[in-house]
Amino acid sequence: MMIFLHSVTAAAIIQAIEKGVVQIDLSLDLGRTITRIDLTNPFWSLEQLEKIKKDSESIYFVKDDQIFKAAINDDHFYKLFPTGHESAPALLIDGVLMHRVKDIDPIEDASMKAELCARKGVDMLEICTGLGYSTIACLRRGVRSIITIEMNHHVIELSRLNPWSRELHSDERVSIIHGDAVERIEEFDTKAFHSVLHDPPRFSMGSELYTAEFYSQIYRVLKPRGVLYHYVGSPGGKHRKRDLPKGVIQRLRNVGFNNVKRNKSTLGVIAKK
Repeated sequence: MMIFLHSVTAAAIIQAIEKGVVQIDLSLDLGRTITRIDLTNPFWSLEQLEKIKKDSESIYFVKDDQIFKAAINDDHFYKLFPTGHESAPALLIDGVLMHRVKDIDPIEDASMKAELCARKGVDMLEICTGLGYSTIACLRRGVRSIITIEMNHHVIELSRLNPWSRELHSDERVSIIHGDAVERIEEFDTKAFHSVLHDPPRFSMGSELYTAEFYSQIYRVLKPRGVLYHYVGSPGGKHRKRDLPKGVIQRLRNVGFNNVKRNKSTLGVIAKK
């Protein structure tokens, strides 16, 4: 089992060592399970633990007796971002969070989205996999299959590392496609899916996923009476003059969707074919 540490777990281990405790019950997989740890045979040095304790915005993992930050610095900077002592991490890209974390944890948020579009026995398409939390939430609602498209291979790599994303890579009902959703969606048959979960990044990072042309492709691949859930967010909040959700709703209607309405609890839009 790979070991994961963050500032809270590092602080707990340091405190136990200072008190002379030889064993401690702690989660080493970011809160998924609790393990009894033998502190007389550690995987880390006190110096390493102190460094992790001071870094409250990162997650670390132990591999081959070395400690690494769960981050990738390439064309952009990607990392797993801790959201709480026993909560699933969020994805951070160039300092921008890809999940809602204010007053909600990423797993709860994903479950709320899945509830709006995932049904037992359906075939689904998900656009923008991320860490796979929405995919997993759809699986737990009993979908028959789900194809999920993710453009960035670094994001897929972090999902493979993340303990909270295991089902994304282990459940046989999931097919992950690495590629540009604008191009890959054209490869699917017409009326192929009962529902679509569209979870794009903010408009400034993926405007092509908010166009009428792309929405027309989503409409094409949906079966009659199929459901679309589209995460939009609240860019700029009440101080932004442009109403992005309003524009999304209008474009969806223009390509043929009906019963298009906002869902305030998830900051998204629901539509039917």
